[in-house]
Amino acid sequence: MIRRPIAWRPTARTGPKQGVAVNAGTVKRIIKEAENPILVAGPKVRHEPALFDAVVGISKKYGLPIFATGGSIKAFSEKSVSAEQVSLLHLTNLLIDPEWKTENGRVDVAVFIGTEYAIANNIFSTLKNWGDVKTVSVSPYFQPNAAVSFANLNDEVFKEHLEELKG
Repeated sequence: MIRRPIAWRPTARTGPKQGVAVNAGTVKRIIKEAENPILVAGPKVRHEPALFDAVVGISKKYGLPIFATGGSIKAFSEKSVSAEQVSLLHLTNLLIDPEWKTENGRVDVAVFIGTEYAIANNIFSTLKNWGDVKTVSVSPYFQPNAAVSFANLNDEVFKEHLEELKG
């Protein structure tokens, strides 16, 4: 019998379609194979240096544009890192809009780092049910509504995953 990963917060329900728990190697492959991936930085990036470093490292390594949400733009502007400020709800609406495109075309993969768990769960649910963008959660907590997510991880393993992604 195959065990399904358990959501970090038991009230995070998914319906019949649940995301898959993956490792950093799989996330790297998804980013490499994507035609137009983006990186969505949440408010935790502003206060957690490891997350900020991961966002900048991943962006540079794979050439992903950074969309700064929830006040995280301050961290990027203080370090002179290029990022586009946008509301997370507005970005979600853009991602489900079939007419919206970035400079490189239609977004096919959105990688989320540093977004609050409950908010991210609702965003992932919206994108799963009404959009066609593959969502990736880079968080130490399993996100059942994201297409792919890390399993529930302790801090040490999560930091190893972040290092592998940006390295």
